[in-house]
Amino acid sequence: MGKLVGFDIGENSVKMVYFSGRELKRAITAELPDAMVSNGRILSMDAMADFIRDMAKGHGIPLTNAAMVLNTGDRFVRSVTLPLMTEQQLRYNLPYEFRDFLTEEKNRYFFDYSMQGILNGSDGQPEKMELFACAMLKSSVEEYRAMFRRAGFRQRVLTPDESAYSALLEEHIAHHGGEDTDRCIVSLGHRSTYLYIFHGSRFDSRRGVEVGGAELDSLIADHCGVDVHVAHSYKNSDYNGVLESDYAQELYARLAGEIVRAVNFYNYNNRDRELKELYLCGGGAGIAALRETIAETTRLEVHPATDLLPEQQRPEEEPWLYLRAIAGVFESFRGGKR
Repeated sequence: MGKLVGFDIGENSVKMVYFSGRELKRAITAELPDAMVSNGRILSMDAMADFIRDMAKGHGIPLTNAAMVLNTGDRFVRSVTLPLMTEQQLRYNLPYEFRDFLTEEKNRYFFDYSMQGILNGSDGQPEKMELFACAMLKSSVEEYRAMFRRAGFRQRVLTPDESAYSALLEEHIAHHGGEDTDRCIVSLGHRSTYLYIFHGSRFDSRRGVEVGGAELDSLIADHCGVDVHVAHSYKNSDYNGVLESDYAQELYARLAGEIVRAVNFYNYNNRDRELKELYLCGGGAGIAALRETIAETTRLEVHPATDLLPEQQRPEEEPWLYLRAIAGVFESFRGGKR
Protein backbone atom coordinates (compact mmCIF):
# COMPACT_ATOMS: atom_id res chain seq x y z
CA MET A 1 0.00 0.00 0.00
CA GLY A 2 3.04 2.26 0.28
CA LYS A 3 3.64 5.46 2.21
CA LEU A 4 1.12 8.27 2.62
CA VAL A 5 1.00 11.50 4.61
CA GLY A 6 -2.40 12.86 5.63
CA PHE A 7 -2.79 16.64 5.97
CA ASP A 8 -5.21 18.81 7.92
CA ILE A 9 -4.44 22.49 7.33
CA GLY A 10 -6.54 24.52 9.75
CA GLU A 11 -6.84 28.19 10.67
CA ASN A 12 -4.25 27.93 13.44
CA SER A 13 -2.13 24.84 12.78
CA VAL A 14 -1.10 22.08 10.42
CA LYS A 15 -1.52 18.44 11.37
CA MET A 16 0.37 15.65 9.58
CA VAL A 17 0.01 11.89 9.98
CA TYR A 18 2.51 9.55 8.33
CA PHE A 19 1.32 6.06 7.41
CA SER A 20 3.29 3.13 6.05
CA GLY A 21 0.60 0.87 4.66
CA ARG A 22 -2.14 0.91 7.28
CA GLU A 23 0.19 1.54 10.19
CA LEU A 24 0.48 5.01 11.71
CA LYS A 25 4.15 5.83 12.11
CA ARG A 26 4.09 9.44 13.27
CA ALA A 27 1.69 12.30 14.01
CA ILE A 28 2.86 15.90 14.35
CA THR A 29 1.31 19.35 14.65
CA ALA A 30 2.75 22.85 14.28
CA GLU A 31 1.12 26.22 14.81
CA LEU A 32 0.97 28.50 11.80
CA PRO A 33 2.24 32.08 11.70
CA ASP A 34 -0.46 34.75 11.57
CA ALA A 35 -2.24 35.43 8.27
CA MET A 36 -1.49 32.07 6.66
CA VAL A 37 -5.11 30.87 6.53
CA SER A 38 -8.27 32.99 6.63
CA ASN A 39 -11.88 31.79 6.51
CA GLY A 40 -10.68 28.33 5.57
CA ARG A 41 -8.57 29.53 2.62
CA ILE A 42 -4.79 29.35 2.34
CA LEU A 43 -3.62 32.89 1.57
CA SER A 44 -0.27 31.94 0.01
CA MET A 45 0.15 28.47 -1.44
CA ASP A 46 3.91 29.02 -1.87
CA ALA A 47 4.37 30.04 1.77
CA MET A 48 2.30 27.05 2.90
CA ALA A 49 4.32 24.71 0.69
CA ASP A 50 7.56 25.92 2.27
CA PHE A 51 6.05 25.61 5.75
CA ILE A 52 4.89 22.00 5.33
CA ARG A 53 8.15 20.97 3.62
CA ASP A 54 10.22 22.34 6.51
CA MET A 55 7.78 20.87 9.03
CA ALA A 56 8.02 17.40 7.47
CA LYS A 57 11.80 17.47 7.13
CA GLY A 58 12.19 18.73 10.68
CA HIS A 59 10.28 15.73 12.04
CA GLY A 60 11.65 13.01 9.79
CA ILE A 61 8.50 12.58 7.71
CA PRO A 62 9.32 11.47 4.15
CA LEU A 63 8.28 13.64 1.20
CA THR A 64 5.98 11.09 -0.38
CA ASN A 65 2.31 10.74 -1.36
CA ALA A 66 -0.13 13.24 0.17
CA ALA A 67 -3.81 13.01 1.18
CA MET A 68 -5.44 16.37 1.79
CA VAL A 69 -8.82 16.97 3.45
CA LEU A 70 -10.38 20.10 1.99
CA ASN A 71 -11.49 23.08 4.03
CA THR A 72 -15.16 24.03 3.74
CA GLY A 73 -14.38 27.16 1.72
CA ASP A 74 -12.75 25.26 -1.12
CA ARG A 75 -15.66 23.22 -2.48
CA PHE A 76 -19.43 22.77 -2.77
CA VAL A 77 -21.07 19.53 -1.64
CA ARG A 78 -24.65 18.25 -1.91
CA SER A 79 -26.63 15.13 -1.20
CA VAL A 80 -28.85 14.54 -4.24
CA THR A 81 -31.41 11.98 -5.40
CA LEU A 82 -31.58 11.36 -9.16
CA PRO A 83 -33.37 8.93 -11.47
CA LEU A 84 -31.34 5.81 -12.25
CA MET A 85 -28.98 6.62 -15.11
CA THR A 86 -25.69 5.58 -16.69
CA GLU A 87 -22.40 7.09 -15.57
CA GLN A 88 -22.19 9.06 -18.82
CA GLN A 89 -25.66 10.51 -18.24
CA LEU A 90 -24.75 11.31 -14.64
CA ARG A 91 -21.60 13.16 -15.67
CA TYR A 92 -23.74 15.28 -17.97
CA ASN A 93 -26.50 15.97 -15.42
CA LEU A 94 -24.47 16.40 -12.22
CA PRO A 95 -23.37 20.02 -12.90
CA TYR A 96 -27.03 21.10 -13.03
CA GLU A 97 -27.47 19.99 -9.41
CA PHE A 98 -25.01 22.77 -8.44
CA ARG A 99 -26.49 25.53 -10.64
CA ASP A 100 -27.56 27.61 -7.61
CA PHE A 101 -24.10 27.44 -6.01
CA LEU A 102 -21.52 27.89 -8.76
CA THR A 103 -20.01 31.32 -9.25
CA GLU A 104 -18.23 30.48 -12.53
CA GLU A 105 -19.08 28.63 -15.74
CA LYS A 106 -19.58 24.92 -15.12
CA ASN A 107 -16.69 23.95 -17.41
CA ARG A 108 -14.35 25.57 -14.87
CA TYR A 109 -15.24 22.93 -12.25
CA PHE A 110 -14.46 19.31 -11.51
CA PHE A 111 -17.51 17.29 -10.42
CA ASP A 112 -17.30 14.04 -8.48
CA TYR A 113 -19.65 11.84 -6.50
CA SER A 114 -19.96 8.75 -4.32
CA MET A 115 -22.94 6.42 -4.33
CA GLN A 116 -24.98 6.50 -1.10
CA GLY A 117 -27.71 4.03 -2.02
CA ILE A 118 -30.30 2.80 -4.53
CA LEU A 119 -34.05 3.34 -4.04
CA ASN A 120 -36.52 0.82 -5.46
CA GLY A 121 -39.85 1.73 -7.01
CA SER A 122 -43.26 0.28 -6.12
CA ASP A 123 -42.50 -2.72 -8.35
CA GLY A 124 -39.37 -3.51 -6.34
CA GLN A 125 -37.03 -2.54 -9.19
CA PRO A 126 -34.23 0.04 -8.85
CA GLU A 127 -35.64 3.47 -9.67
CA LYS A 128 -33.49 6.22 -8.12
CA MET A 129 -29.98 6.68 -6.78
CA GLU A 130 -28.79 8.71 -3.82
CA LEU A 131 -25.44 10.45 -4.23
CA PHE A 132 -23.03 12.60 -2.27
CA ALA A 133 -21.70 15.02 -4.86
CA CYS A 134 -18.87 17.56 -4.88
CA ALA A 135 -17.89 20.47 -7.14
CA MET A 136 -14.54 22.26 -7.03
CA LEU A 137 -12.87 24.80 -9.28
CA LYS A 138 -10.23 23.22 -11.52
CA SER A 139 -7.95 26.15 -10.72
CA SER A 140 -8.20 25.36 -6.98
CA VAL A 141 -7.35 21.71 -7.61
CA GLU A 142 -4.30 22.78 -9.58
CA GLU A 143 -3.26 25.21 -6.83
CA TYR A 144 -3.21 22.36 -4.30
CA ARG A 145 -1.33 20.12 -6.70
CA ALA A 146 1.28 22.84 -7.27
CA MET A 147 1.54 23.49 -3.52
CA PHE A 148 2.32 19.86 -2.77
CA ARG A 149 4.70 19.64 -5.73
CA ARG A 150 6.65 22.66 -4.41
CA ALA A 151 6.73 21.04 -0.96
CA GLY A 152 8.12 17.81 -2.43
CA PHE A 153 4.95 15.70 -2.09
CA ARG A 154 2.79 13.97 -4.71
CA GLN A 155 -0.91 14.74 -4.27
CA ARG A 156 -2.88 11.48 -4.33
CA VAL A 157 -6.12 12.33 -2.47
CA LEU A 158 -8.05 15.61 -2.34
CA THR A 159 -11.35 15.03 -0.60
CA PRO A 160 -14.15 16.81 1.31
CA ASP A 161 -14.12 16.17 5.04
CA GLU A 162 -17.61 14.63 4.80
CA SER A 163 -16.25 11.89 2.51
CA ALA A 164 -13.15 11.42 4.65
CA TYR A 165 -15.17 10.94 7.84
CA SER A 166 -17.52 8.62 5.95
CA ALA A 167 -14.56 6.43 4.96
CA LEU A 168 -13.39 6.31 8.58
CA LEU A 169 -16.87 5.34 9.80
CA GLU A 170 -17.21 2.74 7.05
CA GLU A 171 -14.11 0.95 8.30
CA HIS A 172 -15.19 1.28 11.93
CA ILE A 173 -18.58 -0.27 11.13
CA ALA A 174 -16.93 -3.10 9.20
CA HIS A 175 -15.12 -4.14 12.40
CA HIS A 176 -17.62 -3.19 15.11
CA GLY A 177 -21.06 -3.06 13.46
CA GLY A 178 -23.57 -0.27 13.87
CA GLU A 179 -24.52 0.36 10.25
CA ASP A 180 -27.86 1.82 11.43
CA THR A 181 -26.40 3.94 14.25
CA ASP A 182 -26.67 7.73 14.10
CA ARG A 183 -23.46 9.50 15.07
CA CYS A 184 -22.25 13.08 15.13
CA ILE A 185 -18.57 13.97 14.77
CA VAL A 186 -18.02 17.33 16.47
CA SER A 187 -14.87 19.13 15.32
CA LEU A 188 -14.02 21.75 17.97
CA GLY A 189 -11.76 24.00 15.91
CA HIS A 190 -9.92 27.29 16.31
CA ARG A 191 -12.36 29.65 14.56
CA SER A 192 -15.48 27.50 14.31
CA THR A 193 -17.06 24.26 15.42
CA TYR A 194 -18.49 21.88 12.82
CA LEU A 195 -20.99 19.10 13.42
CA TYR A 196 -21.08 16.22 10.92
CA ILE A 197 -24.08 13.91 11.30
CA PHE A 198 -24.02 10.39 9.82
CA HIS A 199 -26.48 7.52 9.61
CA GLY A 200 -24.09 4.60 9.71
CA SER A 201 -21.32 5.76 7.38
CA ARG A 202 -23.72 7.75 5.22
CA PHE A 203 -23.36 11.52 5.53
CA ASP A 204 -26.60 13.29 6.43
CA SER A 205 -25.89 16.93 7.28
CA ARG A 206 -23.32 19.45 8.48
CA ARG A 207 -23.77 22.48 10.68
CA GLY A 208 -21.26 25.20 11.47
CA VAL A 209 -21.18 27.18 14.72
CA GLU A 210 -19.10 30.35 14.92
CA VAL A 211 -17.59 29.44 18.27
CA GLY A 212 -14.06 28.10 18.63
CA GLY A 213 -10.79 28.25 20.47
CA ALA A 214 -9.98 31.73 19.15
CA GLU A 215 -12.95 33.18 21.05
CA LEU A 216 -11.65 31.61 24.25
CA ASP A 217 -8.22 33.15 23.52
CA SER A 218 -9.89 36.58 23.22
CA LEU A 219 -11.79 36.13 26.48
CA ILE A 220 -8.61 35.14 28.31
CA ALA A 221 -6.79 38.14 26.80
CA ASP A 222 -9.53 40.53 27.96
CA HIS A 223 -9.79 39.14 31.49
CA CYS A 224 -6.04 38.73 32.06
CA GLY A 225 -5.00 41.94 30.32
CA VAL A 226 -2.55 40.25 27.95
CA ASP A 227 -1.93 39.99 24.21
CA VAL A 228 -4.01 37.34 22.42
CA HIS A 229 -0.87 35.33 21.63
CA VAL A 230 0.03 35.22 25.32
CA ALA A 231 -3.59 34.32 26.07
CA HIS A 232 -3.30 31.42 23.63
CA SER A 233 -0.34 30.08 25.62
CA TYR A 234 -2.34 30.57 28.85
CA LYS A 235 -5.11 28.43 27.36
CA ASN A 236 -2.71 25.69 26.27
CA SER A 237 -1.11 25.51 29.74
CA ASP A 238 -4.31 26.29 31.72
CA TYR A 239 -2.41 29.12 33.39
CA ASN A 240 -4.01 30.03 36.74
CA GLY A 241 -6.94 27.76 35.91
CA VAL A 242 -8.25 29.89 33.02
CA LEU A 243 -10.02 26.86 31.53
CA GLU A 244 -12.21 26.60 34.66
CA SER A 245 -13.03 30.33 34.85
CA ASP A 246 -16.61 31.61 34.82
CA TYR A 247 -16.20 33.28 31.42
CA ALA A 248 -14.79 30.07 29.94
CA GLN A 249 -17.68 28.07 31.41
CA GLU A 250 -20.16 30.49 29.83
CA LEU A 251 -18.54 29.93 26.45
CA TYR A 252 -18.69 26.14 26.91
CA ALA A 253 -22.38 26.37 27.84
CA ARG A 254 -23.16 28.46 24.76
CA LEU A 255 -21.40 26.01 22.48
CA ALA A 256 -23.07 23.01 24.15
CA GLY A 257 -26.44 24.71 23.66
CA GLU A 258 -25.77 25.04 19.91
CA ILE A 259 -24.93 21.33 19.76
CA VAL A 260 -28.21 20.50 21.53
CA ARG A 261 -30.15 22.57 18.99
CA ALA A 262 -28.51 20.79 16.08
CA VAL A 263 -29.22 17.36 17.58
CA ASN A 264 -32.84 18.25 18.36
CA PHE A 265 -33.34 19.54 14.82
CA TYR A 266 -31.96 16.29 13.40
CA ASN A 267 -34.13 14.13 15.66
CA TYR A 268 -37.23 16.19 14.85
CA ASN A 269 -36.69 15.69 11.12
CA ASN A 270 -35.87 11.99 11.49
CA ARG A 271 -38.61 10.65 13.76
CA ASP A 272 -37.67 7.03 12.97
CA ARG A 273 -34.11 7.57 14.24
CA GLU A 274 -32.41 8.95 17.31
CA LEU A 275 -28.99 10.54 17.48
CA LYS A 276 -27.34 9.43 20.72
CA GLU A 277 -23.59 9.46 20.09
CA LEU A 278 -21.20 12.42 19.86
CA TYR A 279 -17.53 12.00 18.96
CA LEU A 280 -15.29 14.96 19.79
CA CYS A 281 -12.14 15.97 17.93
CA GLY A 282 -10.15 19.13 17.24
CA GLY A 283 -8.21 21.29 19.69
CA GLY A 284 -11.21 21.95 21.94
CA ALA A 285 -11.59 18.23 22.59
CA GLY A 286 -8.50 18.45 24.78
CA ILE A 287 -10.27 20.74 27.28
CA ALA A 288 -11.77 18.54 30.00
CA ALA A 289 -14.19 21.21 31.26
CA LEU A 290 -15.61 21.67 27.75
CA ARG A 291 -16.06 17.91 27.29
CA GLU A 292 -17.87 17.70 30.62
CA THR A 293 -20.17 20.62 29.78
CA ILE A 294 -21.09 19.06 26.42
CA ALA A 295 -21.85 15.72 28.09
CA GLU A 296 -23.93 17.30 30.89
CA THR A 297 -25.85 19.64 28.57
CA THR A 298 -26.59 17.24 25.73
CA ARG A 299 -27.13 14.14 27.93
CA LEU A 300 -25.80 12.09 25.05
CA GLU A 301 -23.06 9.48 24.89
CA VAL A 302 -19.92 11.60 24.44
CA HIS A 303 -16.76 9.86 23.23
CA PRO A 304 -13.31 10.90 22.10
CA ALA A 305 -13.40 10.61 18.31
CA THR A 306 -10.32 8.42 18.42
CA ASP A 307 -12.63 5.63 19.70
CA LEU A 308 -13.51 5.29 16.01
CA LEU A 309 -9.91 4.30 15.19
CA PRO A 310 -8.15 0.96 15.57
CA GLU A 311 -5.60 1.08 18.37
CA GLN A 312 -2.60 0.90 16.01
CA GLN A 313 -3.89 4.00 14.21
CA ARG A 314 -4.30 6.23 17.28
CA PRO A 315 -1.60 8.84 17.94
CA GLU A 316 -0.08 8.53 21.38
CA GLU A 317 -0.07 12.26 22.16
CA GLU A 318 -3.07 14.57 21.78
CA PRO A 319 -4.89 12.09 19.52
CA TRP A 320 -7.99 14.31 19.28
CA LEU A 321 -6.05 16.71 17.03
CA TYR A 322 -5.51 14.25 14.19
CA LEU A 323 -8.85 12.64 13.32
CA ARG A 324 -9.40 14.79 10.22
CA ALA A 325 -5.95 14.10 8.81
CA ILE A 326 -6.30 10.38 9.53
CA ALA A 327 -9.73 10.34 7.91
CA GLY A 328 -8.15 11.59 4.68
CA VAL A 329 -5.82 8.60 4.73
CA PHE A 330 -8.83 6.30 5.29
CA GLU A 331 -10.38 7.79 2.15
CA SER A 332 -7.30 6.57 0.26
CA PHE A 333 -7.83 3.08 1.73
CA ARG A 334 -11.20 2.86 -0.03
CA GLY A 335 -9.83 4.29 -3.25
CA GLY A 336 -10.72 7.98 -2.94
CA LYS A 337 -9.03 10.08 -5.63
CA ARG A 338 -11.00 13.32 -5.44
